[in-house]
Order: sequence, then structure tokens, then C-alpha cells
Amino acid sequence: MPAIADIVFQGERFQCSSLRTLYHPLTGTLVVSDCHFGKTTHFRKNALPLPEMATNKDFDRLALALNQFAVKHVVFLGDLFHSHENREWQMLSDFLYSYPYLTFTLVKGNHDILPLEAYKRAGITITAAVKINNLHLVHDVDETEALSGPFISGHIHPGYRIKGLGKQQLSLPCFFAGNNNLIMPAFGSLTGLALIDKLSAGDRVYCFTEKQFYPLP
Repeated sequence: MPAIADIVFQGERFQCSSLRTLYHPLTGTLVVSDCHFGKTTHFRKNALPLPEMATNKDFDRLALALNQFAVKHVVFLGDLFHSHENREWQMLSDFLYSYPYLTFTLVKGNHDILPLEAYKRAGITITAAVKINNLHLVHDVDETEALSGPFISGHIHPGYRIKGLGKQQLSLPCFFAGNNNLIMPAFGSLTGLALIDKLSAGDRVYCFTEKQFYPLP
């Protein structure tokens, strides 16, 4: 079973999942960031041998996440699709069509370059930000000068290096909760990690594997 960790950020209670999602029980909102669907096909067309099975695994993981909680609304926190339309867009559209009882909103990210009509046909509402009570859900905090925090954001693909005995080290994806910003891990399997080098007072890091969370500090 996927692991769950409770987190309170700016007075709001969330549940982090090791499926790389964030759930807000009060509103039934599931937040998913940086899926980058279409990336496998995009790079395979450019002769880079990425494993095609990664796409199916990501769809399977998203289905598990939708069944893990009592979801009513899904917010994709930017970079839903990696680049121009390819066959994976139809796969994504078909997947979303199979959940007619859910609403889907995309907070536009820098990779979300498809025509607006494409999102509309897939049943996705596209916007610059979503608000949950006092929290602004955005893709990239650095691109939100018109909004004041606190924020939940993505874009960075945060990770953290855990050090063990001797010189053992393990880099894991994480949820990062700073004073004014909760940063989501990237959902997509082929996205990599941007390691957080230094923590400030009050920062919290929730590293995870498929089956366990490791809150720090």
C-alpha cells in the first residue's frame, strides 16, 4: 500500500502520498504536479531510448491516487504534458474521460503549450492559479508577482539527500514545506530531482520511498 503522511501547512491539513500527490480532505482536492505526460514519446522520436513502460506506470499510479482518497477535484499543478501533442495526449484524454464524476483543472506551467481547445476537448479547465482558502496553488512561485503567498507550487522537482553511516547516501523525492511555500514533488517518472542543499529554520522535508515517509528534520 502507498504510504501517507499528514502535514499541516498554513493551518490547512493535507495528506501527502508516496504516489507523489497531495490531498486536501476538506475540499476533496487532489493536487498532482509536473506529470510531463508525452515525454517518453517526445524523446523516443528524437532517438533517445527512454523506456516506453514508464508512461503506463505513471497512468497506473495516477489511477491508484484517484482511488486512494475521496477525490472530487483534481488540480494538475503545471507541466501536465511535456511538449507538442503526440499519441500520449490521446492516452491521457481517454484516461480522464474514464472519470466523468471528477473535475480537472490545469494550472498552466511552462511546458503547457497545447492549444486551449485541446485541453477543453479533454475536459480540462486551464487557469493561472487555484485557491484553497488562503493558499494559492501555482506552478512556479517566481512567475507569480501579482499574487502574495502562501503558495503550493511545483516546477522545481525537489529531492533531498539522506546520509547514513560512513559515506552512504540516498537521494529521494520529497515534499518541501518552507515558511511560505509548500513545493510538490514531480509526479512524472522521468523528471529527475533538484536536490535541496540547505534547510532554513522551520523548513520541513518529507522524503519518501514507495512504502515509507522519512520526515526531516
